[in-house]
Amino acid sequence: MMERSHFRFVAIVSIVSVMSTQSIRAQESPTVQQKPAKIVAEWLAQSQPTVIQVTNVEVSATAEGIEIVLQTTAGEIPTPTTSVIDNTLIADIPNAVLILTDAEQFQATNPTSGITSVSVTNTENNQIRVAISGETTPPVAEVITADRELIFSVTPEADTAEAPIEIVVTATRTPEAVQNIPRSVTIINRDQIEQQTALRRDLQDILAQTVPGLGDVSPDGNTFSQQLRGRRVQILIDGVPIKSNLSTVQARDYRSIAPDAIERIEVVRGPTAIYGDGGTGGAINIITRQAGDQQFTSTAEIGIDAAAGGGNSFLTGDSFSNYLEYGFSGNEGIFDFVFNISRNDVGGFFDAQGSRIPFESVADTEIFNVFGKVGVNLNSQQRLQVSLNHYNEGENSTVRPDESILDIPGIQKARGITVPDVEFIGVPGRGNRNTVASLNYTNDALFGSQLQGQLYYRLNSRSSDAFDFRDFGDPIQQQQFDKEQWGARLQIQTPLSPAASLLWGADYSNENIRLDFNFGDDAEFDNTQGRVFRRVGGISIPYDFSNLGLFAQLQWDLNDRWLISGGARYERFNLSVDDFQTPFVPYRNITGGDLSFDDLALNLGTRYRVTDAVSLFANFAQGFSAPDFGRLLQGPPDELTSIEDDVNVTQPQKVDNYEIGVRGEWTNVQVSLAGFYNESELGTRLIPGAALAEIIRVPERIYGVEATIDWQPGGNWQLGGTATWQEGEFEEDDEFLAITSERISPLKLSAYVEHETLPGWSNRLQLLLVGNRTRAFNDGTEEVPISGYVTLDYIGSIQLGLGTLSIGIENLLNEQYFPVTSQYLGGFYEPDNIAARGRTLRVGYRVTW
Repeated sequence: MMERSHFRFVAIVSIVSVMSTQSIRAQESPTVQQKPAKIVAEWLAQSQPTVIQVTNVEVSATAEGIEIVLQTTAGEIPTPTTSVIDNTLIADIPNAVLILTDAEQFQATNPTSGITSVSVTNTENNQIRVAISGETTPPVAEVITADRELIFSVTPEADTAEAPIEIVVTATRTPEAVQNIPRSVTIINRDQIEQQTALRRDLQDILAQTVPGLGDVSPDGNTFSQQLRGRRVQILIDGVPIKSNLSTVQARDYRSIAPDAIERIEVVRGPTAIYGDGGTGGAINIITRQAGDQQFTSTAEIGIDAAAGGGNSFLTGDSFSNYLEYGFSGNEGIFDFVFNISRNDVGGFFDAQGSRIPFESVADTEIFNVFGKVGVNLNSQQRLQVSLNHYNEGENSTVRPDESILDIPGIQKARGITVPDVEFIGVPGRGNRNTVASLNYTNDALFGSQLQGQLYYRLNSRSSDAFDFRDFGDPIQQQQFDKEQWGARLQIQTPLSPAASLLWGADYSNENIRLDFNFGDDAEFDNTQGRVFRRVGGISIPYDFSNLGLFAQLQWDLNDRWLISGGARYERFNLSVDDFQTPFVPYRNITGGDLSFDDLALNLGTRYRVTDAVSLFANFAQGFSAPDFGRLLQGPPDELTSIEDDVNVTQPQKVDNYEIGVRGEWTNVQVSLAGFYNESELGTRLIPGAALAEIIRVPERIYGVEATIDWQPGGNWQLGGTATWQEGEFEEDDEFLAITSERISPLKLSAYVEHETLPGWSNRLQLLLVGNRTRAFNDGTEEVPISGYVTLDYIGSIQLGLGTLSIGIENLLNEQYFPVTSQYLGGFYEPDNIAARGRTLRVGYRVTW
């Protein structure tokens, strides 16, 4: 399924080769047939690619637009790389030089209606640039390689041609048009990210608003409940897995990179084995910022936001936040680079009634993110790239839930009380830190195949607040999570025929995880009224978790309408744990050991294009993921004395998913509809309300329907929305009962209307509706029925001076409501019944130069 926002059209470039390998060799210039090199200088000279001379350029009118023909007297003109700048389609041809008899460059003005100019010029490093400018939108071009010719078949207006091709990487690990993927896909481009950050700068909020099947976000930032189709999602940054085996840290997986460092987000819905462990609900691949074609570009943004709701919260000083960002990108010869740095100082949050919202995190935080990427094109086929992202989230909140509401009859709204700011001695302070570094190598012409290799390293840590557990028999405690992860990915795409290709490779990941339960000094904590936590002891649980995956994926175009793809992935997990002591009363000694699991996950899909605008798809896919070992080790079953005692509890989960759907892509309307059903024999159920949640393995099934629509009726209007309905059940005593609403989201509808009122001035209203859900309450699996709610947001932007002024109003109507997770958790523990933010105003100004 494909969803996208139509802020602007992009150009289509498809490469069609009409020459066989044998004919290419027959046409090579005699200068290529060289004698073997005898000295290093000769070898270096011969290793340089041949520079092709383009001696003639012709432009002629066609029924669709124009045809541009570049001609050479010998050799094949290399395939160009393409980009779009404003209304101009750019095609850069490597290892080529323009040599005309009567001019240094070629220029044609207004060759046909809708195209204002065509130019062919020489650029640095033996490149030819073809620039084709449209009147209002970039042209569309098909590139054809023929005998000593390179032909551009150009259509003037993108909006009068076929729908633009958008590229997704996550589905098949290689660039592929979304229309060819036989499963549901969502792409969030840079324009959408910038638009949504006018309201909020949390990635999980942006995804909840734009991705069907993904649950609404909890107000305290606990994204463990934000699952996709009721199951865990695999999060990746440029292909690097950002997964955490421990569920309490999974809640921070989304909070690993700032939105300003993201170019686009690709979401594949439903289980996928293509990236291995953790993707039973789908995969979210975060693509970081890319260098543009300009030699040097800078961007700066400043923003502020504050509560603008009712009561005493109207623009109160405690609610003010401020945001600063600076970034630059560019290229110099064979090098390109991107750098971005941002700081987000988040103030306190207030609900629609003006009450301070108690948070453990998210509010009252200082978020610092720095991102850098450097790439070098070794030649026209090979590229090397290194990137680094560091995310640091420091928590400064002194507002905590007031537990006195537990003494009031009925379910109360969580309210905040001010507590002392704790000084941590001997342990890190509260926060969330994530560092990801990767080295990537690509070779597009390795013995006829395309190779991609990656080495990566990730360092992640999470420090909690201090908790007084003495009423439960446990000491004052602070929890610390540390993970060091490294891995490698190798994939090769090998053409088998003009209609079929094989993607194959291997992934390896190793995680060294340490859970520290630090015990504080009781006397000093009491004497300072909770202001000082000094570590005097603790319990540690270190464990290693690694997985190896081998995969192969075949894609076969049976004809121009029918495509089939399928493959398999072999996965092997290894868990190694030393002897340890449980961190909660009653303390027990557990014998460590080693566990290994392996399995084979399969997938098979097909897409059939009924017409040029309508296509059908069907898909079967399996997902495979390890259980939450961190939770198991904290509170193993009472009868468990060794991790090898209960293999059923530690057995990984395998999910079978079935999906069918239809896509429609017309000039001004895009629609999609899909239904899914997935099941697992060893689902994971947590016993609600337990002090240490007990894990029960039971059969599960989840099913639902998702739909999207986007419409551009003209007059600078855009309309659209999404719909998601899902239900889930687990088997107990030969009957199926509803899975809790922490995992199964109620009916979710989103809608938007956008209008460019004047050139450079746009306005957007977007609505989110979450329905009621009572089935789990009726089945006795959760304590309260879920009540629905509706929110409305406003986003506006206007060109002002040298930059763009953006205005965002979250919860425009100041609706007082409780997100699904708040209601669910509030049924067990009222201080978790946290209301959402009331009306919040944000103003930002961005300048690019």
